[in-house]
Amino acid sequence: MYTTEDLIDDFEGFNSYVSSLKTIEETLFFAPIAEGKWSIAEIISHISFWDRYIREETLPQMKSNAVIESIDFETLNGQAEKYALSGVSQRHLLQQKLEERTLLASELRKKDENEFFIKFTLNGEEIDKYSGYPHTIFNYIAGFQWHDNHHRQQIDGFLKEIGEGIS
Repeated sequence: MYTTEDLIDDFEGFNSYVSSLKTIEETLFFAPIAEGKWSIAEIISHISFWDRYIREETLPQMKSNAVIESIDFETLNGQAEKYALSGVSQRHLLQQKLEERTLLASELRKKDENEFFIKFTLNGEEIDKYSGYPHTIFNYIAGFQWHDNHHRQQIDGFLKEIGEGIS
């Protein structure tokens, strides 16, 4: 059975992948992965901003029968994109991402098993439209784990296309 501990370990495990991006040449890190798409820098900033938002804003509200309104995703994504292009270094973006995920995983580890399955309403919906399951911390984090893998595939596809491997 896939436990909450497994979920948190896998979620935090994304940091290993993020650490591997330290070897990418900085010009590639800031280059769009395709026409009209974000760069690796913007993707990493995007995930980092969401980790912080979840930890600071959403997770504390995830209580039984809570009615939670999340930030408009385009607003947060725009802030992350702007930050990634502000002149911040590759090293700093990666370090921030590693720290944010570690902090979020730490907060998740403070929850007991039952808290992961308490139902709440998110943006007016009791059922997550993507998974078809009720909104719970477990399902919410599982959704972001899928989100991590989606972006990992985009980054890996870009690096494969340009002939770059990750050490």
